[in-house]
Amino acid sequence: MANAIKISSLEKEIQNTLNMYHQDITNQIKVVTKEVANELGKNTKSDAPTRTGDYKKHIAVKKTNETMRGVTYTWYVKDPEYRLSHLIAKGHKLKNGKESKKNDFIEKNEKIAIETYEKRVREVVEG
Repeated sequence: MANAIKISSLEKEIQNTLNMYHQDITNQIKVVTKEVANELGKNTKSDAPTRTGDYKKHIAVKKTNETMRGVTYTWYVKDPEYRLSHLIAKGHKLKNGKESKKNDFIEKNEKIAIETYEKRVREVVEG
């Protein structure tokens, strides 16, 4: 009985075990978050319109916040091409009066990333 615990220290041992489990799960989810965020950046770059190639080159993902409880990554388009994101996704009027085609590559890849993230986090938690 090398692992015998006195009843007076049971609460402390349970708390320590739960803290270790929590930290382990949190670290695994941070890794999953980074992988899915980078995958989102790669997928949107590959699906982005390539008329000049400048827009595609300005797509980026960066870590914006990290705490003990989690991490946040932000997908964005760098200056000056960020102005085109709304026009590409929603379409717009052209000089000749016609409408440009809508390109939902951002929304499509966002949905894929969310589904992938939820699935992988479930796998981590369920173990």
